[in-house]
Amino acid sequence: MSGFLVTGSWSGTGVCNAQGSLYLLHQPVDIGFGVRVDYYPGVIYGFRHEKCGVYHSVSYGTLGLYRHRGLEHHIKFTTGVLVPIKPYKNVKYNITFGVSYHHLGKGSIQDLDINKELYNRWSYEVGLTFKMERFALCIVTDIPRWEPCIGIGFIF
Repeated sequence: MSGFLVTGSWSGTGVCNAQGSLYLLHQPVDIGFGVRVDYYPGVIYGFRHEKCGVYHSVSYGTLGLYRHRGLEHHIKFTTGVLVPIKPYKNVKYNITFGVSYHHLGKGSIQDLDINKELYNRWSYEVGLTFKMERFALCIVTDIPRWEPCIGIGFIF
């Protein structure tokens, strides 16, 4: 097999077998936007069965909670695993577990009574992905910070 990525092949149930996905992300906490990619290494390297996948994302926000707290910006890098669970009604699901690195911009702390986890550079997230036809949806939450993130994407 030549090339790095393999495009998805479609089963008769409307579910893509390969399921590499590209998302546009939105983080309401900092009014941030970003991108995320999901892929399954077993599919990329020619295996025909689906195992756990991986995902990587990056987002950038300059408003919301972080600006209110006196910080210029918030950049978040995340990598994680996709654990497939049983499909239901032509929709494939994954539970996601990720590790995030946060870069906070310059600024001064204006509110000393906030959750100190906000200033920790490392955190983790848990979420779900839903994949049907050519579209995908991801919903994840950074647990220590209680920051949700929503992504809408397409399957390639």
